[in-house]
Amino acid sequence: MQLKITGVLLFCLLSFGLQAQLRYGFKTGLNFSRFSAPSEQDANGKNLETFENITGFHIGMTFGYNFTDHFGVRGELLYSKKGVKYSFDGPSFRVFRYDGGRTITTGNSKYLLKINNAYFDLPVMAFARLGDFEVSGGVYGSVLVQTIGEGSLSYTGGKTAAPLNNPVADVEYNLSYNYRRDDPGKGIGTDQLLVKVDARNIQMPKTLGAYYDFPDSNSKAFNNFDYGLIGGVAYYLSSSLYAGVRVQYGFADLTNNSADASKGSLDNTGNFRFLDDKDHNFQIQASVGFSF
Repeated sequence: MQLKITGVLLFCLLSFGLQAQLRYGFKTGLNFSRFSAPSEQDANGKNLETFENITGFHIGMTFGYNFTDHFGVRGELLYSKKGVKYSFDGPSFRVFRYDGGRTITTGNSKYLLKINNAYFDLPVMAFARLGDFEVSGGVYGSVLVQTIGEGSLSYTGGKTAAPLNNPVADVEYNLSYNYRRDDPGKGIGTDQLLVKVDARNIQMPKTLGAYYDFPDSNSKAFNNFDYGLIGGVAYYLSSSLYAGVRVQYGFADLTNNSADASKGSLDNTGNFRFLDDKDHNFQIQASVGFSF
């Protein structure tokens, strides 16, 4: 009996000690993110693609355990919006499909596209307190929950293959992408364009879906998981309120190679040339938080 009472007391003391070291909290802030990716190039080696920062946000809970007054570990569960402001500008092609066939043309394409990806992030970090400052570093894993894109595409100077080299009228499209839901070969909405190609009038949507150019594929553009390293510094304005900044670099390839087609050229058979490259998330976060 005495042994049982002693065990219960020890368990209660241990639980109290652990609870005393646990800290819960809340944080929110801004994300400045882009893709770290190689660019397609033209015949002269000029880059055709740019990947610029986009501003998003993050919000969520934190869970920390202090081993000492100066050292501990922390986990977070965050809803985080990341993405990129993407552009392509240069020599390109356009495939015009119609009942019973297709016509391949060459010209110049200009894509302007803002991609927004939403993730649930789970960072796990070790931290050290140096006075009012804290430094931290660790790893993170992410699950993709939404991925959309909005923008425009202009196709100019188009012409059909030699020896005809017939000109194609310049075309302007809207881009409205839901990378998880859009169907292959489909446009968005009811607005239509009439494009004359090789004496054939081809009707097509004014707004293109994410997979309009891929009528025979069900591959999705973005992979569902991301992971990488994270590190940063924070300043405590009080014992509980802090502001911080940190860098997050992903190791996982964001894009599915079977849906990551070149915008600059087709392969030798006149089909899409898919890129076997690596596109990574890169992000800077600025946050404010409160821990209990």
